[in-house]
Amino acid sequence: MSQLQAIASTLSHDIIAINETWLEFNGRHLPAEVSIKGYVLHNVDKPSHSNRGGGSLIYVKEKLQPQIKTKQATEKSKILHLNIKPHPGQTIKIVLVYRNPTCTAIEDDEFYDCLDIILSTPHETLIMGDFNLPHINWTTRQSQAPGSKLIDLMNTNSLQQHVNEPTRRNNILNLVITTTDLSINGLEVTNKIGDHQMIDFSLEVQDPNTRTQHKQVLNYKRANFELMKEELGSYNYEVLMNNKNAEEETSRHLKL
Repeated sequence: MSQLQAIASTLSHDIIAINETWLEFNGRHLPAEVSIKGYVLHNVDKPSHSNRGGGSLIYVKEKLQPQIKTKQATEKSKILHLNIKPHPGQTIKIVLVYRNPTCTAIEDDEFYDCLDIILSTPHETLIMGDFNLPHINWTTRQSQAPGSKLIDLMNTNSLQQHVNEPTRRNNILNLVITTTDLSINGLEVTNKIGDHQMIDFSLEVQDPNTRTQHKQVLNYKRANFELMKEELGSYNYEVLMNNKNAEEETSRHLKL
């Protein structure tokens, strides 16, 4: 916990997400024990105390107004989905997942069906977590089962995956996935927490209320002054200005 608090205070991240915490808020631990000042904590626990491993949790800065939307937990997978509001009128879905490598085909179907439902709404989406799918070729986006189900989900929903270096030993297990309308900057696989590397990145969020205004400016340097002189020289000014007062003469010049 001290390492986590140091990360929060030193780096000032807006969102901190952790899997396999070994914390159990349904009996053994209290949220107050792991609270961090300035953050809202959301978590999902395993449905029982059996087997090793623990729950998943997300710390989100209070200013982002996080609202929990989906909690799904089985003995082998967890999905924690919440919405944040970086700007007025803007919603971004943040989804933390954990998938055990021993998931059966039926358990995977349930896992990906839940993600598909979350993705069915039009908001920008960030999905991150431990998928435990080491055999996906992220250069070609190809994989045999069970990784093919994730590739199918990504292709169907036009998703992109941003992690390209190992996060545990020589395997890319922890992924950062976004809809195409979100950009990831400065992604780094950094120090270890537990037996996985930490992934640090920035999410580029544009204020939808800020609109770019375009103003047309004429480039007089590109004007054809010789043609202008020729055109103006073709007028008979004595006829045009005959019997005109000063105001009328000025008006006639402007029309020319």
